Amino acid sequence: MNKKIQRILNIIMSCFVGVFIGSGLYRYWHFRKYPELYFIQSAPWYTSIIVQGLLTLILLAICMIIKVILMEKIEMMKKIILILGIVFLTLAFIGGFYVIDNYGEVNAGYEWLSGGRSHP
Repeated sequence: MNKKIQRILNIIMSCFVGVFIGSGLYRYWHFRKYPELYFIQSAPWYTSIIVQGLLTLILLAICMIIKVILMEKIEMMKKIILILGIVFLTLAFIGGFYVIDNYGEVNAGYEWLSGGRSHP
């Protein structure tokens, strides 16, 4: 039963990645074909791709955490370490996307907690 769940999770994760790649390619093609539609928007044309990428990343992380929890031959401490690794890797990618989306003018750290003000 556990192997069936693992296979189903692999299929779900592959579908998430496939949908992300396909819709990203379509949005890029649509932008190249009709650029005037995107000039009137306040956000860059690739913003929807970044948002979908972040959501896909979060869904993949959730699936990976479920896979780690279902592993039988790994002791509890190694499971916790793997789950924390997945969470922190996901947060690192989200921070990277955040910096890329803001043209490198922001910090990927916890500057947003202080409302953008620097403390002396």
